[in-house]
Amino acid sequence: MFTSKHNPGLILAISAALAYCGFNIGVRFFVGDLTIWGMLFVRGCIGVTLVALLARRFKKALWGRNKLLLAAIGISGFMSTVCTTTAISRIPLYQAMVLLYLYPALSLLLAVPLNREPITLRDGLLIAVALTGCAILIWPNETVGLTLQVGHLIGFMGSLLFSLSTVLTRRLGEGNSGLEPIFHYSLHAALWVVPLSFLFDSNLGITTLRGLLAGLALGTLGTAAHLMCYASLRWLPACQVGMIGTLEVLGAAVASWLVFSDPMSPRAIFGGVLIIFVVLMLNRAPATMRRDDEQVEA
Repeated sequence: MFTSKHNPGLILAISAALAYCGFNIGVRFFVGDLTIWGMLFVRGCIGVTLVALLARRFKKALWGRNKLLLAAIGISGFMSTVCTTTAISRIPLYQAMVLLYLYPALSLLLAVPLNREPITLRDGLLIAVALTGCAILIWPNETVGLTLQVGHLIGFMGSLLFSLSTVLTRRLGEGNSGLEPIFHYSLHAALWVVPLSFLFDSNLGITTLRGLLAGLALGTLGTAAHLMCYASLRWLPACQVGMIGTLEVLGAAVASWLVFSDPMSPRAIFGGVLIIFVVLMLNRAPATMRRDDEQVEA
């Protein structure tokens, strides 16, 4: 139950979810005018600038003592966004978002070897349900035009990398202000985009006015969503922020249907519902909440 004292966190969490919805729709809409690399480069530069200003304003350190850990968090988070945004451009938007929201279940699996956190039988069953939902979601259905594509594998890798980033962030402990992971995510995005774009024989797509404006808009929106999501954790538990974040999936489903006319089938929708059900159940369990990662999507 939310009370008046939770209003700032509630407003921030809902605003973050809506901003992520806009970001995802924008990525899909501007494919062609702007490459993924250009969008991530601009987002990285904006993120570094904004977080550095906030850190200076609130006197927060951005490097800390765990430089290698922060670098691993930043790189895995950045590569997760590369995979997820690539998936958005290749497969139905609602499928890309549902695949991303496998991360709570996958983070439990990764936390066992990386953080030596135990896993209960209940959690194991929920993970199995989530993976079953994933298989149902992406199972081909030629009747409505749903086919298994490399974009589905890329989307799954995005979720796995995001899970890795959140599990590693958990190791920062209570000294983490929330700004450090965003700063290192943005820093590595700005540093790695250009060489990666050359490696994949692509360009940034920000040489035209339309591409530059799209990059600035998406970069600002993505960074604002990231910051609002972390800021909401000051008033709300991470589990509630995560549950509110599932509005991103609902927004993607509506956009897939009304804006992009993506192919859907009752079976694919049922698979997505199973995954969201697991997300909600994992967030409801007190034991899981203590182990689950305190960070929400990038």
